[in-house]
Amino acid sequence: MPWVEELSDPGELRRCIRDLVALSTLPALWERYSAKEIADSVALALQSILSADFVHVSLSVGQDEGPITATHGAHGQMPRDVTGAIQLEIKPEWFHGAGRPQVMSNPLGRGSAHIATAAIGLGRSILVAGSSGPGFPRETDRLMLSIAASNVAIALQRRQVEADERRFVALVERSPDFVAFSDLNGGVQFVNLAGRELVGIEPADDISNLHVVDFVSSSDQERLSNQCWPAALTDRRWMGELNLCHFKTGEIIPFLVDIFRIDDPRGHGPMNVATVSRDLRRQKQAERELRRLNQSLERSVELRTAELMAEITERKRADERSRELQSALSHAGRLSVAGEMAAALAHELNQPLTAVANSANAALRLLARSGSMRTESMREIMDDVAGQALRAGQIVRRLRDFVTRGKSEKKSEDIETLIREANAFARTGFESLEVSVNLLFDPSASHIYVNRIQIQQVLVNLIRNSLEEVAKVPQATIDVATRRIDNKEIEISVADNGRGVVPPVVDKLFQPFVSTRHDGMGLGLAICRSIVESHSGKLWYEPNPGGGALFRFTLSSAEPTE
Repeated sequence: MPWVEELSDPGELRRCIRDLVALSTLPALWERYSAKEIADSVALALQSILSADFVHVSLSVGQDEGPITATHGAHGQMPRDVTGAIQLEIKPEWFHGAGRPQVMSNPLGRGSAHIATAAIGLGRSILVAGSSGPGFPRETDRLMLSIAASNVAIALQRRQVEADERRFVALVERSPDFVAFSDLNGGVQFVNLAGRELVGIEPADDISNLHVVDFVSSSDQERLSNQCWPAALTDRRWMGELNLCHFKTGEIIPFLVDIFRIDDPRGHGPMNVATVSRDLRRQKQAERELRRLNQSLERSVELRTAELMAEITERKRADERSRELQSALSHAGRLSVAGEMAAALAHELNQPLTAVANSANAALRLLARSGSMRTESMREIMDDVAGQALRAGQIVRRLRDFVTRGKSEKKSEDIETLIREANAFARTGFESLEVSVNLLFDPSASHIYVNRIQIQQVLVNLIRNSLEEVAKVPQATIDVATRRIDNKEIEISVADNGRGVVPPVVDKLFQPFVSTRHDGMGLGLAICRSIVESHSGKLWYEPNPGGGALFRFTLSSAEPTE
C-alpha cells in the first residue's frame, strides 16, 4: 500500500494524523454554515493540508440554481476568472469517484498542473486539487481529498435532512387539524399545537404518560381498542368518525379520524402509528342548520300548499274550466294559460247568464205582485231564460271544441275557412261593438300546413285583443289579411286603428305576465308566439303605419287536399 509506505517516516505520520484530526473537526464547525461557507471552509483547509497550488470546490445543492464554487491557493481565495477556468475544465467522468491523476492547463499561468479529484456524491459536486510540483498527487493527498469529500457529503446530507425535518415540523405545527404520533402500543409521543388546543392540552403539558384511548370519549374507547386500532396495524389504515373528549371541559367532540401505520423505510417493519383528524363540530352544526332550514322549508311548503288547496277548493265552475283548459294546452306542449282561458269563458257566459238571472228575478217580482201566474207574461220571460241558457251552452260547447285534445295533428287547412271560423268565435261577446272587421285574402295563399285549433287560438287571441283596443275608437276597423311570401311561407296579419302599444312595453310584449291591459294576465301573446314557433313560424309586432297595432306571423304553405 503506497500511502502506508509514505507514512513510514514518523514526521510524515504525525503530519498525516494532524491533518486527519483537522479534517474531522470541520463537520462540527459546519452545523451553522451555509453551503457557500462550507465550500470556502473545506477549500481553505485542504489548501493548507495538501501540497497543492490550488483547491477548487463545486457543490450542486439546488435543482434550479447553478453550482456553488470556491477556489483557494497559497495566497488565499482565487479570483473569479481562475474559478471559472477550473470549473470549465471539470470532466463528466470525474463525478464517478476519485479518478486517476489528470493533467490540465495551470489556471495560475505556469505551465500544466497535475490534478486530483474526489466526487462528493451529491449530484455534480466535486473537490479538485491541482499542483505544478513534481510527485503530485501523493497517495496521502488523494486520501485527504477523499476524506474531505466524504465529510462534505455527510454535512450537506445532514443539512438537507434537517431542512426537511424543519419543513415537516412547520407544516404539522401550522395544520389546523389534530396531528399526533404514538408507538405501536398506543403510547402518545407527539401532538401538534392545534391538536392540543382542540382537546384542551396546554403546549407545555407532558403527554408522555398518555395513551391514545385517553383522548377518546368513553362511548368510543372499546371501539377504538377492538376495531380501529387493530385495523390500522393490520391493514395499515382505518378511517371513520370517533368522538374525542376535551380534557378540561369534558366536551364530546366529533372527529373524522384517519389512523395509519408508519413503517421503517429500511424494511424493518412498523415503527409508529399516526393520525390526522379533523374537527367535525362546524360541519355537524352546518348539517343541523341545513336540516332545520329544510324542515322550515317543508313546513312553509305544507302551509302554502294548504292555503293553495283552500283557494282551489273555493273556486267554482270557472276554476274547474281553467284547469281543464290548462291540461289541454299542456297536452299540446305549450305554456299553461288556463287562467286566461277561464277568464275568457267567464266573460262569454256573463251576458247570457246575467240575462237568465234578470229574467228569473222579473218572474219572481211578477209572481209577488199578482199572487197568481200570468201565463202569457211568464211564457215570454221563461222563453227568454231558455234562449239565454241555450246561448250559454253553445258558448261552452264552442270553447270545448276549441281546446279538445283529439285535434293535435297538423294537416293542410283552407286558410279562408280557418280565419272566418276564428273571427266568428273571437267576436262572441262583442256583438254590440260597432267595428268593421275586414277579411282580406290573397288568392295565391289558399292553404297552410297547421294544427287548425291551435292557429285559430292564435287568431282569436289577436282579434279579441284588437276588439278590446278599438272599443272606444270612432270608426274602429280591424284588418285580417293573408299574403304569400314565397313558395314555402304564408303571412297572416291582424291590424287595428286602436291606441297601439306604448314603447316601454314593446320589448317585453311577448314575455309571460306582461300585459297592455290593467286586467290582463299577460299570457296570451306568449302562448301565441309559442304556438307559431311550434309551427316553425315567427310572430312579431310593429306599429300600424295608420295608427294602432299590427301583428304578423308566418306559417308553412301547403297544397290543397282532395
